[in-house]
Amino acid sequence: MNIWLLHPFAGGPGLGRHWRPFWLADAWTKMGHRPLVVSAAFHHLHRDPGVTGPRRIGDVDFWFVETPRYGAGSLGRLWNNLSFGPRFRLHANSIARQFGKPDLIIASSPHLFFVSAAHRVAQRFDAKFWVEVRDLWPESIVKLGLMPAWHPLVKLLDWKERSAYRAADRVISLLPGAEAHMRSRGLPAGRFVWVPNGVSDSEIQSALKIHDVEHPLIERIRSIKRQGRSVVLYAGSMGPPNGVEVIVDAASVLSKTNPEIYFVLIGSGTSRVELEQRAARLPNLEFHEEVDRPVVHGMLHASDCAVVSVRKNALFHHGISPNKLFDYCLFAPRSVIACEQKVLTDLERLVTARCEPDPAALAETIVSALRTPERPLHERIAVAEQFSYSALAARFLA
Repeated sequence: MNIWLLHPFAGGPGLGRHWRPFWLADAWTKMGHRPLVVSAAFHHLHRDPGVTGPRRIGDVDFWFVETPRYGAGSLGRLWNNLSFGPRFRLHANSIARQFGKPDLIIASSPHLFFVSAAHRVAQRFDAKFWVEVRDLWPESIVKLGLMPAWHPLVKLLDWKERSAYRAADRVISLLPGAEAHMRSRGLPAGRFVWVPNGVSDSEIQSALKIHDVEHPLIERIRSIKRQGRSVVLYAGSMGPPNGVEVIVDAASVLSKTNPEIYFVLIGSGTSRVELEQRAARLPNLEFHEEVDRPVVHGMLHASDCAVVSVRKNALFHHGISPNKLFDYCLFAPRSVIACEQKVLTDLERLVTARCEPDPAALAETIVSALRTPERPLHERIAVAEQFSYSALAARFLA
């Protein structure tokens, strides 16, 4: 089957974040299908922007659609997002001549502006049309306080969301509890499928030899541990949804009660500067810039515990599926999540412990987790295998 997977910010080796399209396509290739990932040639997460047209990365075929460049301003980014769909429609026949007509087109939605264009192209080629929902738009931006419900852009996104659910033959969501929300916005019964994030099969194998990875940040963690301290690691985005301030405030609590517990935070995001200011006087916390995935995995392996926090917000009652949670499970000896109980539905086995997203509760839970034995590697691998991309890719198409 020829599968076109559209994701404007698709990542992969040498590209940057959002590896899910690459891993799904790689798994589908091994299943005997012929997938193609269609992405924007320029976006803010792209490491090497500007290359347009076909490109093979590993065993996966990509087609990069030319899109306008932009800087820090939101208007430029919006124009880039709006341009992806029309440019894809313009190049669809050329893509089909080189890679064959699609049997299935999947629109994966970091935003919704290109979904209608993907649907029209699917109709042109008489292909099935599916939509993959990563975040609920526009509910996400409203409930996170980024834009009021009356804003014209929210109204536009609301209309596009409803149109997408009506048009799709199937809707795949990363959020296990999103079906009721989608049904209330027009999704017909029987079209919802939950397929969370996961880990690649190659990374599951790499967990067996992760001790061979070397990097200055891995050595930094080892040196802290040689001082008799326990290292708690956060690795991921630092934006409004991530609730990293709860982790910083938990470190503040522990700096007084358990100064032997040391926090290392790596990543970037719009909240990074504010978080650094919040932690400026803490003697038990340090920040580092984001690094490649193998280095993150080595840091997780070297640490004593990994931590993640999710803000208390009704938005997350639909569930979550952060990549870091699966990485933590596979590579870290322990992992703690601070979130409301319903947020973790169907993912409980990934973590060592859960607590409410409160600094005092998180501090207490980290202390308790560090007193427990490390989770055996074979047990962590067994859990991770349930979320391997070979399993998820098969589930996606079942």
